[in-house]
Amino acid sequence: MSRQPNCEHEPRGYRPTSEQILHYNRRDFLKLSALAAGGAFGTLSLPGLGIVPEAWGAPPANRLVRIHCGSMQDWNFSDPNFSAYVKQSAYNDMFARGITSLTGQQNVISAWQNLLVGYQPGHKIAIKLNLNSYDYNANQTCEMAYAVIESLKLFGVSAANMKVFDVVRKFPDYWRARWNSDVAYVNDVNVAWDGNATVYFPAIDTTHRFPTVLSQADHVIAIGLQKGHKSYVTGSMKNHFGSQELPADLHVERYDNICQLAASPFVRGKLRLIVIEGAFMTWDHEGHAFEETEATALFPVGISGHSSPNYMMFGVNMVTMDSALGAIQNYERAARGEDQWPNEFITMAAGAPYNLGTRDNPTFVSNTAGWSQVDMRFNTYEYISYDLPLADRKQIDALNLKLRAGHIHWSQLQHLVERYNERL
Repeated sequence: MSRQPNCEHEPRGYRPTSEQILHYNRRDFLKLSALAAGGAFGTLSLPGLGIVPEAWGAPPANRLVRIHCGSMQDWNFSDPNFSAYVKQSAYNDMFARGITSLTGQQNVISAWQNLLVGYQPGHKIAIKLNLNSYDYNANQTCEMAYAVIESLKLFGVSAANMKVFDVVRKFPDYWRARWNSDVAYVNDVNVAWDGNATVYFPAIDTTHRFPTVLSQADHVIAIGLQKGHKSYVTGSMKNHFGSQELPADLHVERYDNICQLAASPFVRGKLRLIVIEGAFMTWDHEGHAFEETEATALFPVGISGHSSPNYMMFGVNMVTMDSALGAIQNYERAARGEDQWPNEFITMAAGAPYNLGTRDNPTFVSNTAGWSQVDMRFNTYEYISYDLPLADRKQIDALNLKLRAGHIHWSQLQHLVERYNERL
């Protein structure tokens, strides 16, 4: 039987007093951050990380990090308002651990220094969302965007120098109603097009414009979803149909167009990080609502009583990322008795003339230490997979000592405390 660790579980026999709990509130974090100011960018060994951080430098194209947290959401799969059930504190922690693991760095500041190649203060950062569906269907959550934004703010990027975007959709009403960040968003209502920033699609002999939110950006972070698009995985490359002006045109000879778009200097040349939000998944089509994932050895029934992927995936290369996402999608489709998607565009992108990366197909192997009974193994990818470690008071106390000594950034303690307080 598969183990089902709760990443917000509190060990038996350890019960903090009410006074101790009150000590770790948001007001106190302001005091703690001041204590850490002198050494805020020091070293940190993340508790329970599962790997030993190394001096990797900028992450190579073939590295993937997959982080699972069984309680990142507790949706009942009936209320259409799925995004009301995700846990911001878990998202923040998963994201921080993802970028530090991807880069081999010991805090989020150093991780961003590796990821944002050539970054200078004042640089503009565009964050691509996947909001291709409508109403309460399979869309990005605000919480995923918040996790990225708040982490960038810790690095020193101002809200004025960030924008989130999907320029071919009027964002769903519920999404816009929930958005409370000071970072502006760009959709099809307020988009501005740059006639000097274009991509030519030879397969359909058409040229399309990019928006200024992308053309004027110095760095791009793409956040997507684990979902299908009819007969292929949406992935990280297809996500950029929402980065240019006429996606409907691109569905003719679509595989060639996916690759051509991904290879353009405004996408490939600016992309610094890909993050996949895998709290939920659609096995078939992104226009369908999220549904409970078919229970398998890869996605067993979790602590909510439902089966969901409950993960984030991190990488810097589109071919690498889409290879893994396609394999995950097909594993779940096979459990439903559905056909396997060949995802030909990934092979095309890996070959000439695009040469965007190396495609690799995983084998599924026994997972003796994690939430699921099996996990993926690749021949050429550096694939790291682990469960988010427990958040308990002992960890909080230990990390607080590191903070007071000036050895960690205060946000690392905040992640643990917020996840812990969420249960009180």
